[in-house]
Formats: sequence, C-alpha cells, structure tokens
Amino acid sequence: NLQHNDNSTKQHQSKALFIMSSTETTIALFGATGGTGSEILASALEQGYRVRIMVRTPSKVVPSEHPNLTVLEGDCTGSLETIRETLQGADYVINVVGGPVGIPKDYPVGVYSEFLRVLVGAMKEQSSIKVYLHQSGVLTPHPDGSQPWGMWLLDATFGRYVLRIGPNTDEHNVEQKYLESVRDDLPFKFICTRPGGLQKGEGGTKLAASDTSPCYTMVDFKDLGVWTLEALKDESLYGKYPYVIKA
Repeated sequence: NLQHNDNSTKQHQSKALFIMSSTETTIALFGATGGTGSEILASALEQGYRVRIMVRTPSKVVPSEHPNLTVLEGDCTGSLETIRETLQGADYVINVVGGPVGIPKDYPVGVYSEFLRVLVGAMKEQSSIKVYLHQSGVLTPHPDGSQPWGMWLLDATFGRYVLRIGPNTDEHNVEQKYLESVRDDLPFKFICTRPGGLQKGEGGTKLAASDTSPCYTMVDFKDLGVWTLEALKDESLYGKYPYVIKA
C-alpha cells in the first residue's frame, strides 16, 4: 500500500509539474471554432496552456469561459490590431483557419493567403514567438512541386470533380509557397502540416508525421488536435511540410 501510495503521489506530482509548466506557455490560436481548431483548444486547455484566440463569432467558442482562455473578436479580413492583440506574449502560434469545403463558387479566393501574409508580418513583431504551425491539406503538393502520384491523381479527379475542393487546395498551395519564400526571413521556426480526410470521432488513435507517405484513411479531429500540440515541440518537424498519418 505504501508503495502504491508513493507511486500515486509521484504520478500526481508529475502531472502537476506538467500543468504548471504548460501554464507558463501561451498559444495563439486562429480558427478555434472549426473542427480541428476546437479540438486543439480543448486539448490545450486540458493540458494547462494559456490560449488566446481570435474568432469571428465568440458565442461559438467552447468552452465559453475558462481562466486560461482569452477570446478576442475579429476575422481574417481587416483585423490587424486584433491579430496583434491575439499574438501578445505567445510562445506558439497555430493557424487552422480554412474556408468552406466543396463550394467553389462561394470560396473567398485569396482571403486566407492574404491573412497569412498579414499574420506573418504581425508575428515578426512579437519576439516571444518560438514556433508557427500552419495547417494545409493532404492534396497540396510540397512547395517544390513534388507530390506522390496517388495524391496527384486524387486531386485531379476525386478532389476537384467530386469533392470540388480545388479552390481549397489551390489556396493551400499559394500559402505553402509563400511560407517557403520567406522561411529565411522568419525569426521563429515553422511547421506546415498536411492532414488528410478528417471526421468527428472519439479519438484515441496515435498520429505521426511522414515526409513522403500521406494518409489515405480518415482521421478524427480529436486525434489531430492532440497531435498538433505535440508537433509544436518536435524539432525534427521544423521547416518541413509533413503529412499526418496514423502511427
């Protein structure tokens, strides 16, 4: 019993130390009400991080209140001061902002790539930022143009004519090429992740990164939220465009 109690105490102390350490770390999150963003937010708060978010509709934020959560109202079209305020004191920045999927005629072409340019400019003003994580998509080629043949085929057929997400993929492509063009001028590290199909689910599946092998099966938003936080501190991913796969 004494040994069991000792082990329990050690586990409790370890968890408490982790939470204390995380509480000293701030994440600025953009896209917090979306499928991935909401799971990143939930996981970050659970792990004890301080989180600052900019959202267009604060009433959609879950949880609506939390001692470690700061909610700022704004969107990615003309909220520079709000963007700067969201970034204040941030150690890590995560951008999972994305447009409507499968509705090309309503897709705001150029809006999200322009938001990225504004965001990068604002991040350069914040000396506290260590890492920027940008979420792209599995059908988007590497900035050098390389892409597995299977992904090229999926994009050229199923992606553009069935899912009709050509505008999404093209915007991701513009964003990735921009990141690559400014990589040597950034005072912080960056990661550009390329997850595949996403769905709601209970989670519980371990994810990993791959430079060459995309994921051809669905991944739960919940698992991607957990993995995204892990990726922030994985130095082997810095400066890369990894696919997100099941481990």
